[in-house]
Amino acid sequence: MIFFLKIFMLVALFSISISSYSFGMELVKKLIELGSCPKCDLRGVDLKAAHLKWADLTGANLSHSNLSGVNFAESHFTNSDLSNANLASANLNEANLSEANLKGADLRGASLKLAYLYRADLSGANLSGANFSGADMRYVNLKWADLSGTKFIEADITNAILKKESLRVAILCKTTTSWGVDNSGCKTFGDDSLKKLLASGRCLKCDLRGVNLRGKDLKSVDLRESDLSGADLHKANFKNANLIGVNLSNGMVTGVNLSGVNLSGADLEGTNLSGSDLKYANLKGSNLKGANLNGADLRKTNFSGADLRNAKLEWTKLRGANLSGADLTDAIIKFEITENLDIAILCKTQTSSGEQNSDCKNK
Repeated sequence: MIFFLKIFMLVALFSISISSYSFGMELVKKLIELGSCPKCDLRGVDLKAAHLKWADLTGANLSHSNLSGVNFAESHFTNSDLSNANLASANLNEANLSEANLKGADLRGASLKLAYLYRADLSGANLSGANFSGADMRYVNLKWADLSGTKFIEADITNAILKKESLRVAILCKTTTSWGVDNSGCKTFGDDSLKKLLASGRCLKCDLRGVNLRGKDLKSVDLRESDLSGADLHKANFKNANLIGVNLSNGMVTGVNLSGVNLSGADLEGTNLSGSDLKYANLKGSNLKGANLNGADLRKTNFSGADLRNAKLEWTKLRGANLSGADLTDAIIKFEITENLDIAILCKTQTSSGEQNSDCKNK
């Protein structure tokens, strides 16, 4: 009797799980089709790169969801739960996030220009490289948030819950704060360092955090040990540039010509390098944790000793890339049907399936 009771309970639980999953899929379908799903339970959904401009998600539960790259421009999230959600590189420009719960959310590289975040909770969130230019962030909770390279240009953070010292790594310019207007970061937007770079093609140890160099021709420039965290280099030309030891963490480096570039020892953690050309580049000992290299051309690139843990390497060209001593643990790697990791040079290469030594000369 007990045996049959256990079987009955398992069948019931399975039926409930299937029913819940089907119900969840119906809500996702409703959201995609109507662009509206207020107070919906959408926990854990995968909406990566979806187009949901003007969506109404007021009071919805999107905690632990994958919302990376989604276009949520001008959408409504008042009182919504977005805790621990992945919103990396999402477009939240002019979105209403008043009193939203964004605790522990990943907003690396996200754009929240002119967004309304009154009393939103961003405690513990990763905001590195995020753009809050012109946003209303009064009374927002920024306790324990990562503000590396975060832009608060012309934003209002009056009465925000945070330690003033935590803003030292952020970019403030015409920013309204409880202690007045803060212009400490204005100099990083095109004054001395940028003028020096554009005039001479050389700027060592320069502060260029958050700088906009989209489409610029900077072939063979020398930027050794400069800070370009959170910078926008989309489709710029850095061919054969000297970028030894630069900080490009959480930058937008998509579609950039980086062929032949020396990036040895560089910090590229969380940087979006998708679609970039890195042929023959030197990234020896560089930090690429969590970097996005999807669709990048990495042929003959030197990654020896590089940290590529949790990096994205989907549909990349890796033929002849040197991965000796590199750490690819938990990296997401996908190839064309006819290729695999063996097209690269592997020796003492750490992967999730163990150490790879197929190309060690003294085996």
